[in-house]
Amino acid sequence: MKPMPTQARAIRKREALLDAAEREFATRGFDETTAKSIAADAKVAVGTFYQYFENKNDILREIARRGLELIRDHLPPFSLTESDTLSAQRLHQLFVRALEFVYAYHANKPELHQVLEQRRSVDAELGVIMREGEDALRNHIRLFVQTFNLPSPEIVTHNLFAMGEGIVHRQVFDQNTLPPEQVIEVGASMLTAYFNQLSNVIDQ
Repeated sequence: MKPMPTQARAIRKREALLDAAEREFATRGFDETTAKSIAADAKVAVGTFYQYFENKNDILREIARRGLELIRDHLPPFSLTESDTLSAQRLHQLFVRALEFVYAYHANKPELHQVLEQRRSVDAELGVIMREGEDALRNHIRLFVQTFNLPSPEIVTHNLFAMGEGIVHRQVFDQNTLPPEQVIEVGASMLTAYFNQLSNVIDQ
């Protein structure tokens, strides 16, 4: 990745290119998107693109990094304080907020996320960036699970993450007509029931 610009005008141009690249990848797909098409969308010269990015792989990785920062900066609270009473309703609310966050992140630009998912297997550097985002979510769940002395906390963390990811991905990427609010509500109930079976500290 080329060095970040420091001047305000240059920063604005770079951000415009990133926004344009998101639109281009989402509408054209990876193969049809080029540095020229991104520059045209951003209304800058192609040479300007190469001032800030090596190629379209480079700018896609930076898009993934922006997504990672969003996840890290805006993860909803998913923890308990000493004054909290862990009722099934409280647990359900935590899962609803977590699913809503992940759903909003993916549903905002589903075609772009499809490109990212497709490219991660052929671009090792992009794969690392995306795993960091997933690890941020997984660690968020792990800290919650470790609040309880459950057997096999790593497996519980893995299962909760996989179930939540599956609920969101199928809702966003399958383009079904199911109401997302109901899918999230029922999904949170399923996660609550799973966690409830593992713990005897939940006050019904």
